[in-house]
Order: sequence, then structure tokens, then C-alpha cells
Amino acid sequence: MKVLMPPVNQEAHGVMQDEISIFEEFLRKQRLKHSKPRRDILDVFLVSDEHLTAHDLYHQAKARNPSIGFATVYRTLRLLAE
Repeated sequence: MKVLMPPVNQEAHGVMQDEISIFEEFLRKQRLKHSKPRRDILDVFLVSDEHLTAHDLYHQAKARNPSIGFATVYRTLRLLAE
């Protein structure tokens, strides 16, 4: 079964792009890699319209990218909190 993402309006897409750019700039300043797992976790976090636990975020991100580990989710959440 193919899972489709709901369409995103231009305004919301622009806001999400701003947040992605801010996170990417933060990673550069911290001399950290911008990896696909981090981006997948960030995407799940940004498109969610509800509060997610770390466990929820892990399962949703893992559905997109099976290589994501729970430790990667926690490390990414820590980076997002900084």
C-alpha cells in the first residue's frame, strides 16, 4: 500500500522551508553533518499537526527511512531543542 502525504499549501511550505533552512544553518555552525535520517526526522516533526512523543516520532520516521535508530531520534530532538 502506498502512503500519500497530504498536499501542502504554498504558505505552509514556505514556513517549513524556513525552518529547514534554520536547522541546516545551525548544523553547519555546529560543524555537524546534514544527514538523510536527520532530515527525515525533521520532516516528520514539521508536518505533524499533533504533539509527538519521541516514540511516536521514531515510528513515523522509521516508516520513511528504515535505517533510522531510536538514538538518532533522541540526538536530533536534542539538536532541535538547542
